[in-house]
Amino acid sequence: MTNRAVVTSSVIFVSDLERSLTFYTEVFGCSTALHSHDVALMLAPGGFQIYLMAHGSMATHHSSGIGPHHLIWAVDTAADLNTVEQALKDHGRRTYTHTSGGVSFIASTDPDGIRVVVAHPSPATLPRSVISGRLFN
Repeated sequence: MTNRAVVTSSVIFVSDLERSLTFYTEVFGCSTALHSHDVALMLAPGGFQIYLMAHGSMATHHSSGIGPHHLIWAVDTAADLNTVEQALKDHGRRTYTHTSGGVSFIASTDPDGIRVVVAHPSPATLPRSVISGRLFN
């Protein structure tokens, strides 16, 4: 028997919980399942869970260290990709778009500067044939 585990959740430390809740709701269509004083559980479309935990405005984020680097989202259509890009811009985020191996990517950041990437098509639709070096910049 082979053990098989599925990634279902991520924990993200944020400086302002309410600001991050608004961002992930409006940009990625997440809904808040649980919410307390300094932590919230958000559900992304498709059921992935994101735990947001407030660490205050003085907390630092080191994107070049060991551990998860960023979240990569996927959308169903090119129109959805454009919609997400516009939502990011509406939240004052700069975006960078590139294509690699037939997959279009939009890179940006959340309100705390944590990198987010959105791809179209998803790996379920188009299995990856190359690893884009821009994912690691």
